[in-house]
Amino acid sequence: MNSIFEIAKSGLFSSQKASETVSHNIANANTPGYTRQRSALSAAVLKKNGYILGQGVNLETVQRLRNTLTDTQIMHKENDLGGLQEQHRVFNQLESVLTTDSGNGLDTQLSNFFNAFSDLANNPQDSNVRRTLLSKTQSVIGKFRDTAGNLENIARQTKKAAQSRVDEVNALLENLHGINKDIARYEAKGQPDLNGKDQQTQQLKALSKLVDASAIYNDDGSVEVRIGGITVLDGEGPSKITAETAPGENIFRLRLDNGKLIKSGGGSLSADQQMIEQAIPDLQQKLDTIAQSLVDEVNGVHTNGYGLNDNTQRTFFNSGNVTAQTISINQDLLRDPGNIAASSAPGEAGNSSVASALSALQSSKVLNGETLSNNAIDMMSETGNRIFELETQIESQESARQLLINQQESQTGVNIDEELSDLIKYQNAYQASARVLNTGQQMYDTLLSIL
Repeated sequence: MNSIFEIAKSGLFSSQKASETVSHNIANANTPGYTRQRSALSAAVLKKNGYILGQGVNLETVQRLRNTLTDTQIMHKENDLGGLQEQHRVFNQLESVLTTDSGNGLDTQLSNFFNAFSDLANNPQDSNVRRTLLSKTQSVIGKFRDTAGNLENIARQTKKAAQSRVDEVNALLENLHGINKDIARYEAKGQPDLNGKDQQTQQLKALSKLVDASAIYNDDGSVEVRIGGITVLDGEGPSKITAETAPGENIFRLRLDNGKLIKSGGGSLSADQQMIEQAIPDLQQKLDTIAQSLVDEVNGVHTNGYGLNDNTQRTFFNSGNVTAQTISINQDLLRDPGNIAASSAPGEAGNSSVASALSALQSSKVLNGETLSNNAIDMMSETGNRIFELETQIESQESARQLLINQQESQTGVNIDEELSDLIKYQNAYQASARVLNTGQQMYDTLLSIL
């Protein structure tokens, strides 16, 4: 008789707990990152005198319906996308600096500059033409300096963004450490913290978007994290990551508090490092090279010519270690436009051979087998081409990630209709167990009446 009561009691308890699990699922149907839960039931049996006797039902545990392998694949996709999207963001900024909707880019400014020498060749003694040439020169110098300044500004902003991401990585590791402790504590009590594990998964995904993090799960439910093959979170807690930069240098390194250098390996932080150490410096170098080449080529011709006032040969630009930030015009020409050399011989004001030679530089392939204007166009086109490549890669990675998310959602997502069906099923089971209990009570009463 006692077995009937115990069986009915186990049925009531398991149906109640299973109904609570279903109710929890329904309540969190729209909660981001929530994983559907299921009650794992098993038959309770007793072996006695060679017989197997039914003892009701056991609630073994409550499970998360989640595929950790799919989660790992999603983390890899998050990492790839994080890096691509950050590169795309920075390259968009670079493109806005190098190109203009008004068609007033560096290539146009260079063309206007050389065209002004063509006008000087046609009117070598006209003071207005000479002043216009100086104005065009100041415009191209201003374009070089503005572009260089904007590139430097983007480099500074990218360093700040990278620093903020380092701080975010440290915060996520601290969060994971706290979650680890909670999960391990409940695991020790035999009460798995399933909601804590959901938070753990979400934190790992956020971390993967920043760096290439690998997770190693322990038996107690906690997770160890490695970045670049180096452990940054274990049972003792997280290691603090510090960003190292050098003033005036294109360096951004990551170092742990134990002195070890680590590599981010991927994600948006790695993309920022790549932009800081390679992409932006490459553009700055190309811009500086164009400026230096312009100075060298123009000065090489101008110093062989003569102005209107004397027999002195002068440079057009100030020479030396020229960059896009430091390019400048010879002050002698600004003080007196007559000092601009147009003639190839002293005392021949109407001679425009040098001015013609300077104008011809516009079509001369003096740098990388191309004209200076084409070098400027190539530099500007480089960012546009890279943006197009990144957009194609992002689209492909987004599609692959969404496929994995859909695959995971088919298992982890809460289907209201399915949950309601389960709720009715457990409700009926509860009522049936209650009826069994009532039947047992009646049998017991009958037995007592006989006695």
